[in-house]
Order: sequence, then structure tokens, then C-alpha cells
Amino acid sequence: MKRFLTAFAVSAAVLAAAPAMAQEAAAPKGAAEKEQATTLQTANAMINYGRSKGDALAMIAGVQMMLAVADGTTIETGGKPVDLTAVLDEAAALAKDDPLITAKVDALKDEAETKTRGACYWEYYCDWYGYCEYWYICY
Repeated sequence: MKRFLTAFAVSAAVLAAAPAMAQEAAAPKGAAEKEQATTLQTANAMINYGRSKGDALAMIAGVQMMLAVADGTTIETGGKPVDLTAVLDEAAALAKDDPLITAKVDALKDEAETKTRGACYWEYYCDWYGYCEYWYICY
């Protein structure tokens, strides 16, 4: 009888603790989404600051923050997708041939094009003359 009561008490404790653990597990997901939204707002503010003050580094930092947060999704502002490549081109124009900024823009450009467009992939294409090559296609 003692074993039965002990087993019943342990199973009741485990079943009572399960909803509390589920609530604790759900909390970090909401916190991560909130942090992601805050980071995107900050990145957008940095890009706007860079445009208004002519600061290419602020624009690059904003693009880099957006790329770090957006995991395989497009970034939208006001319902329109943000063209991160155009933002990087603006930053390169503001830099006036600064080699460090130009290098950072070039490093971020491939990743920015991938985030801006729907999907990119390598395709093996052969023409009628037997010449074959890989093409990087984005749509």
C-alpha cells in the first residue's frame, strides 16, 4: 500500500509540474520574437540615421543587423520589401572610395541579395553548342 501511495504521489507531482514547465518553455519564444522585432527597428533607425547624416558606417551596421536577424525571410518596411543591396550601394556612394567601407559592402552584398529576393540557387545550364556552365539565379 505504501508503494501505491508513493507512486500515486510522484505521478501527481509530475503531472502537476508539466503545465508549469510548458509555460516556462513558451516564454523564451515570445522573448526571441520581441528581440528580433526590436533589432529590426533599431537597424531601420540606423539606416535612416545614416541617410540623413551621410554616415556610411551606420548604414552598413543597420544592414548587417538586418541580415543577422532575418533567418531566410525577406525584410519588409511598411509592407514593401527592403532592397538591402540598394542600401549598400548608397553606403558605397557615401564612402567616396574608402577601401575599408568598399570591402565591407562587397562582403555583405551577396548575402543581402539573397535576403532581398525570394530564392537563389545555382543552375547547371547547357546551350545548343555543348557549352555548359553554372548560373546563379534569383527570383
